[in-house]
Amino acid sequence: MDWTMLGAYIGMSMVVIAFSLETRGRVSSRSVVYLTSMAVGQILLGARAYDTGEWPFVVLSIIWAGVALLAIVKPRPDE
Repeated sequence: MDWTMLGAYIGMSMVVIAFSLETRGRVSSRSVVYLTSMAVGQILLGARAYDTGEWPFVVLSIIWAGVALLAIVKPRPDE
């Protein structure tokens, strides 16, 4: 198993666990933990997609991670 496949498994686990915790009300979708898990998970998944030439998924991963990082760096004014 190469490093991008291992990273993809880790990234997938991060995204799924964060989403599962959020849907069960254990973590807020606006929390730094949730957003960081989404961003890092998508970066790892995007690295694998890049390595295998899956360009639509690369674009999706960049956007998903970018939105999560933006929410961390620049939270909504009411928070």
